[in-house]
Amino acid sequence: MLLERITARADEVPGGMALREVSGARSGRQITRVALVQRVRALMRGLHAFGFRRGDRVVFSVRPGIDAVCLVLAVHELGGVLVPQDPGTSDVLFATRMRQLEPAWVFAESMLLVRTDGVVARLLRSRGVRFAPLGGVAGARVVRVGPWLPGLPATITLASLLARRASGTLSCEAQGTASPRDEAFIVCTSGTTDDPKAVVHTRGSLGSILETVERELAPALADVVYAKDLHLLLPALCTGALALVPRPLAFRAVDALAALDAHGVTHAFFTTRDCRLLVEACEAGGRAMPPNLRSLMIGAAPVRAPFLARLAPLLPTACDAWCVYGATELLPIARVSLREKLAYDGHGDLVGRPVRGVTVRVDARGQLLVSGASLCRGYAGRPELSEHATGDLARLDGDRIVLLGRLKDMIIRGDHNIYPELYEPLVERIPGVRRAALVGDFDESRADERVVLVIEPEPGADGYALREQVARAVRTGANRLDRSALPDEIRLHALPESGRSHKVDKAALRRALGLRAPGEPTRENRIAQPIAQLDAEPGR
Repeated sequence: MLLERITARADEVPGGMALREVSGARSGRQITRVALVQRVRALMRGLHAFGFRRGDRVVFSVRPGIDAVCLVLAVHELGGVLVPQDPGTSDVLFATRMRQLEPAWVFAESMLLVRTDGVVARLLRSRGVRFAPLGGVAGARVVRVGPWLPGLPATITLASLLARRASGTLSCEAQGTASPRDEAFIVCTSGTTDDPKAVVHTRGSLGSILETVERELAPALADVVYAKDLHLLLPALCTGALALVPRPLAFRAVDALAALDAHGVTHAFFTTRDCRLLVEACEAGGRAMPPNLRSLMIGAAPVRAPFLARLAPLLPTACDAWCVYGATELLPIARVSLREKLAYDGHGDLVGRPVRGVTVRVDARGQLLVSGASLCRGYAGRPELSEHATGDLARLDGDRIVLLGRLKDMIIRGDHNIYPELYEPLVERIPGVRRAALVGDFDESRADERVVLVIEPEPGADGYALREQVARAVRTGANRLDRSALPDEIRLHALPESGRSHKVDKAALRRALGLRAPGEPTRENRIAQPIAQLDAEPGR
């Protein structure tokens, strides 16, 4: 049990700090190990008293911090199932997912729960902000984190959970013995708006993920870990390291560098995109990474050698930098050191050796397949998996994995996997759009993919007016896209077809537009035509 390990660390150093919320160099709320354990147990008693049962699914939309970590631990210890939810999900997709998963609970922050017809929601929409209707999930009880706001549904407050008491044993064993095969974590990923896919991790596979991350991250009692992802925060808490959680939702490199400096961070994880912003901030400020940093892990998107060549001279001599390769279905798969990756001069993208316990193979099509104890059980409502087909084309260089491109149609921007087939039907419902295609464009300078939305207008449509209409509709209209999938650029172009099925030929479309797929040779960066209505970094 996670809580048992955290309790053991609390017994060793009763006054030791477990977790601190930070914003740049400034410290916010913090909690000791002893107080964290007490708070989790109080939340368990409160949830149990309000009727929480083992196996209950919890839609979870609380930003990383003390409240989120304590609630997550309480749910896990009671045998519940966490379903993280991006509040920027479109209404249509959100409704389909809720019907598919039938959650018993929703845990969310106040602003995300207001009625869609309420004054707060109308004010937000007037500013171009719209959230999924988390407060209206049929049959779910709602736990609110944050202050009262006009338009909130009936909720259970965090304070009432902490104040409530229940009799009897509170562990998940009190409601039946927990099994490693029980559901623990469900991540909604791909599919279509009619049949979305949700990755189901069991208590066994989740435990293996956390064990592997702890082994690879290797934090110790006196270390300071800077991260916002649960699969990094929980291993830090279990080993007794101090976990620092950045509170701002938007990443700012100057704030991250200030936090690394001020709080003595020894271990940190950043997405490829965020690490690129850190490098740019260091170069602009004529500085290096803080000398106390000993371990830097980078992942969630391809990490290319030219970017690492810029990062290397900025790192302290004693700092080990690692590029991590993984998938929602199995995390992590492999890792490679910065030095080894820079020394590699072969064809393709070297992602390193599989981590302990992971088995890999390449099938007849050249696709990488992976398996191991960290593999998810499968997708909700679908047969169990014995291995995961990554969709990445690869070859094995001895015991090292080298990626050669993608087999499946997926875009990776920042820490988001974007499946075009999930969003193209929504765009095609906008009046004046005949067909639509989302394609990726790898930008070496950003060490990240851009998302380009290509629309083929109906005959006679005003192209300029249609592009402006689409730019608005994908953000705030009835067919709005998930925030993570908003395009960096919108172009007008006829969509080429291939085969007897007349599917859109995206390879030909990229060539026609001069776009670059991951793994293609470096070429000169283009000047993108910006869409004024879209954010500069729409995926954040």
